[in-house]
Amino acid sequence: MNHKILVRLTGFYLPLSFFLVLLVLFSLNLLGKTLFLSFIYSLVISFLNFIIGYFSINYGINKKDKTFLLIVFGAIIIRFFIVFFLIVIVLSFLDVRIDYFIFTTFILYFYYLIIEILYLKNLKSFEKIKE
Repeated sequence: MNHKILVRLTGFYLPLSFFLVLLVLFSLNLLGKTLFLSFIYSLVISFLNFIIGYFSINYGINKKDKTFLLIVFGAIIIRFFIVFFLIVIVLSFLDVRIDYFIFTTFILYFYYLIIEILYLKNLKSFEKIKE
């Protein structure tokens, strides 16, 4: 599978479908406001984390290996602090169901991490074929 199609399908369209399902459930009053917001906040935080990782991989992919590792690991540290502070802010100041918010953030974090790994694997194998 092409690496750009992989990212579009799994990174953007699948979470967008998840959001649309949540929106439909919320509009039909099958999902409460607090629960809906818990899912949305965790989706936004996880998606932001993914976007920063995606751009750091794309920025560093054509650099030397040492520079690439510095860019990607530097982005991981920055992403950690951004996600940490956003989670603390959401839990401190916003009305969310803590259990649903943390569980959804945890699941989405690992979901996007798997996508990043697959993207990087496909990108590296594409670069080897190109050479």
